[in-house]
Amino acid sequence: MPVARLPTVSLNYLRFPSRTDTPPGGDLVLIHGLAASLGFWQLGIVRPLSWLCRLTTYDLRGHGRSEIPATGYSIPQMADDLAALLDQLGLERVHLLGHSFGGAIALLFASRHPERVRSVILADARLRALQPYHRLRDWNDWPRWQPILRRAGIELNESEPEGGYELLVAMARAQSRETSALALPLFPPSAAGVRGNGTAQRWLRLQEATSIRQDLRLPDGLTPAVLRAIRPPVLGLYGENSPVLPTGRALRRLCPHYDLQLVRNAGHFFPLTRPRRLAHASLRFLVAQTGLPIRFEQLFDGPDHEHEPQPLLATL
Repeated sequence: MPVARLPTVSLNYLRFPSRTDTPPGGDLVLIHGLAASLGFWQLGIVRPLSWLCRLTTYDLRGHGRSEIPATGYSIPQMADDLAALLDQLGLERVHLLGHSFGGAIALLFASRHPERVRSVILADARLRALQPYHRLRDWNDWPRWQPILRRAGIELNESEPEGGYELLVAMARAQSRETSALALPLFPPSAAGVRGNGTAQRWLRLQEATSIRQDLRLPDGLTPAVLRAIRPPVLGLYGENSPVLPTGRALRRLCPHYDLQLVRNAGHFFPLTRPRRLAHASLRFLVAQTGLPIRFEQLFDGPDHEHEPQPLLATL
């Protein structure tokens, strides 16, 4: 798999050829969230989007098979990484699709480089300026998950301001144990062949060997004034059961070109549990950005339905 050797980090990346000779949508860059890798983007997402766009995805610094520097894990630094990657790949103007932390990176990049961004798709991204805390006690489905986590040996402080982050760390510890009773698809195998529990172990290594915790407390640059000034169109896709839905709703008051859509029967990780819904909504939005008379139905290879996720997974 190719590696981009950038000034401050080497990033693993993958490019998917378009399924048409001249993709009318141009280039689309997929940005995963914390504790994941480029393997987060399943074929159920990549395949339909490749009818319209050339796709590029990459492992964030410290994730997947990218280099693990000791520092540099703030959102502003990650946005700089993205700029350097696009420069090296010769991508001048792109669409961005980011999940969770990856969505925040996409928005900051769009605010800094509006001339390089055609549109942004946020998949369940939390922004601290709009949602300062991510406490587990504020999550509607926490009463359902707390006993399940306890049975797996996970005890968490439900009042911790960054409870979502601590939940990721705790679930990684559980998944990295071969005997764990907790079987969840939060750490899928990477496209490079790293097993899911290997992805979890890499996330734990980041906690021990880098400044990621401290870096994520640094200002992210996404102030209300910055959000109001974002020029490219933004689609917000949020799970109706997601604990970060308050961010999605608050963005309606700030972003001038923002559309919010809720993903039914889905939580924060709906790209894993409802990949076709993400692909379907993204394609409709991207087709609209082209300004071309493209029939959406010609691009989406299959009906807009998929198997319903397990009831509990629909809340995660």
